[in-house]
Amino acid sequence: MSLLEQIHMPRLSQIGIYVKDMDSSIRQYEDVFGIGPWLVLEGETDYCLDRGKEVTVQGRIGMGYTGKIQLELIQILSGSNLYLDTMGGREEGLHHLGFEVDNLEERLLACREAGIDILQRGTLKQLGMTIDYAYLDTLDSVGVILEFIQTRFLGFKARQWPGLLKVVARIQRRFGFP
Repeated sequence: MSLLEQIHMPRLSQIGIYVKDMDSSIRQYEDVFGIGPWLVLEGETDYCLDRGKEVTVQGRIGMGYTGKIQLELIQILSGSNLYLDTMGGREEGLHHLGFEVDNLEERLLACREAGIDILQRGTLKQLGMTIDYAYLDTLDSVGVILEFIQTRFLGFKARQWPGLLKVVARIQRRFGFP
């Protein structure tokens, strides 16, 4: 049984790309691929455990969709930078593949049992959403970092489906809130 079969991977929902300049990258993805609108969140982690140490990370995250797959653009403004640390010397590009789950704790237990370590685990809270995530140490075994993402909206289990994020992005742009 393969490593991915052992942890029962759900369907791919996100492609995470590290960028140096969020605004420029969004323009490029809009112009070249027609992807948009984008929901951009800026702030710092409510909680982040990075390779065993509690840290604070401040950054920007841009979310847009191509079909049912979310493109997540990530720009770190300050703090620990797992992204650059794990990209093999590249300054931008593919960082991870993300998978939405409803049972993060169970998934992480299965990973531990399969011998997969957690690189970073954190919580982000913005616009009524609470996003708990965990990056798995799968670069050597799978060729890319895998991420589990568990989202709650106003305390209820939720999915980051394209329609919801597009509506929130339009409201954000219209009223100019961060």
